[in-house]
Amino acid sequence: MNADGDVVLSNMETKLPLLDMPSTHTILTQYALLKFDGADVSAFLQSQFSSDIKTLDETNAQWSSYSNAKGRMQASFLLWRRGESFFLMLRRDIADGFRRRLAMFVMRSKVVITVLEQALLLGQYHAQGGADVSPCQHGTAAGMRIDVGRISIHCVLDDEALPVLEGNLIASQAFDLYFIDAALPWISAACYEAFVPQMTNLDLIGGISFRKGCYPGQEIVARTQYLGKVKRRMFIVEASGAECPIGADIRADVTGEQAIGKVMLSVAIAPGQYRALAVMQIAAWEGQPYVDLQPPLLLSRRDMPYLIPELQSE
Repeated sequence: MNADGDVVLSNMETKLPLLDMPSTHTILTQYALLKFDGADVSAFLQSQFSSDIKTLDETNAQWSSYSNAKGRMQASFLLWRRGESFFLMLRRDIADGFRRRLAMFVMRSKVVITVLEQALLLGQYHAQGGADVSPCQHGTAAGMRIDVGRISIHCVLDDEALPVLEGNLIASQAFDLYFIDAALPWISAACYEAFVPQMTNLDLIGGISFRKGCYPGQEIVARTQYLGKVKRRMFIVEASGAECPIGADIRADVTGEQAIGKVMLSVAIAPGQYRALAVMQIAAWEGQPYVDLQPPLLLSRRDMPYLIPELQSE
């Protein structure tokens, strides 16, 4: 591990051909786990998040998000329930700020928010399995497992519940490739307040409820859904170049000089070659979108595992 506790393997690009591996696993050091408890926890979370918390039980999980009053996402996450407790997995670099933000609104509600520093999050990729991104839950309270298509996320709270994982151990950052291929959005500090939830396709993977009550940013989210057309979406892209940093601006000549998107997640799949999630204006594909670097990083679009409605007329 490096100084940040991240699993790093030497010469990963040449020794571990990620695209050809039948199965892999890693320690998800780039992600953190929060736990929510208390008599008022269900009602509190329902009033804060974009998904419908009331539909959670011990067999499923949800993609969800938290936004500011202008509908701009401050966090996206995987959420599940076990007994009377709720668990939330998100990117580590926003975890503490997110906890402090929610704590501001607890006030007199009986809610306790804890960052589970001792919890172990493991990622496992299976060569076999479907592409459905609807999460389901298995395991025990000491060793919970969330399955999302070919990805399994193990949440270990007790050493006795450690799973036996098959396949190659890979670097923590490299495992993001499988989140990219499943087109699953993760907000990090580099993309803080950059997107409205629909831009990250949360409405397409069950992360937004349009029937529940109010939550921060709900008016903007509803207006985008019912009164306007979603002009930006999240795409799987590839590019060749020296780097493809998360948070980098995306531009296209056809859409003018203004930045029309950002790189959300990026992984090197070979020396000088990247696969990424890019949130950007759909109209940019009428020309050649590029990451605004020197030299520009030209983007090519890859197939998505689920349909984007605005593209169905193509």
